[in-house]
Amino acid sequence: MNKLLIYISTLLFLSHIPVYGQVNLGWQGGSDYLTVGSYSGAVSQSDIAKLKISGNGNITFENWKVSARIVNYPVMNGGNEFPADKVSFSPTGTSGNLKPGPIPSVSQIGMPLSVSFQNGPNEVFLVPNSNAPIVNNSATPNDYFELIMGFNLTIAPGSYLNALQAWKEYQFQIEYTLYDGNNTPIARIQHMFKIQVANLGPPPEENQYTIRISTEASNGLLEFNTMADYINGKSVTYTNGLSVSATTAYQVTVRSVTSSFSSAAGNTLPLDVVRLQLNGDSGTRYIRPLSTATQTILEGASTGGNAVNFDIIYSTEANDSRLFNISPDQYETSLMYEISPR
Repeated sequence: MNKLLIYISTLLFLSHIPVYGQVNLGWQGGSDYLTVGSYSGAVSQSDIAKLKISGNGNITFENWKVSARIVNYPVMNGGNEFPADKVSFSPTGTSGNLKPGPIPSVSQIGMPLSVSFQNGPNEVFLVPNSNAPIVNNSATPNDYFELIMGFNLTIAPGSYLNALQAWKEYQFQIEYTLYDGNNTPIARIQHMFKIQVANLGPPPEENQYTIRISTEASNGLLEFNTMADYINGKSVTYTNGLSVSATTAYQVTVRSVTSSFSSAAGNTLPLDVVRLQLNGDSGTRYIRPLSTATQTILEGASTGGNAVNFDIIYSTEANDSRLFNISPDQYETSLMYEISPR
């Protein structure tokens, strides 16, 4: 029985192939400035950062990582500190030049859909561990290659912005680091971007909602190794994988970003071969097959602003013929979780 792997969200499949040639990390451009004009926060209208991994020659560069950290933490203006955990990066797409190609996508690389800085100087990973290698295999010696990744910037909404106004500017010196498959840093660059908080006036009364996925759960993996896995079905549980808080009644929904599980080789697998459910002590929970449609998986009463944790469980049904009849491969998708009032 050949091995079948189903990946969910940010995915890890580790192997090691030696890297040849030199790989660099460079700055490809981006917007240096973002103004926050309301208590609703802000999202950059164009890429705040474009990072370029490049070099010359034929190469297979696997299991690479890209991190970011605030060099000048804490970021201050006078006596006011801009809370770093209110700032997050989201990937917007990839481009570049690899021969014979194609360029790996955000989903194929396994880039998280949102990465927030922490309240501290430690790095966070924009690419925790790439599922897609950078491969350049050209007939021309020393042929140039590049992979460009774009990111926009989100400033979280909230009344915390009241203390940061008016027309105050906060300068973030960010260091980006590229790691190889052995967790060795091989290139670093720094770039400055500025956040300006306009005159917002007094903050409105607001309800607050938070949702977080644990690091382990954001790298979901169902692995089929034996015939019993296909016959009996496969299940994986991520303890305390989902954390939510709300000051009113709320609901949590989920949807797949892509229309099917897909592999680098172009093979596909229907989303609904995998089911998602939550396990916990509160709220009403629903078992849902994965879909591109937005589906409610949890309804709950106000948590009083306190965090409530749930286990995330991914599973397949026993004897699903669709799993028997596909090519053994590595299949993946990304899920979007969202909390909202109800």
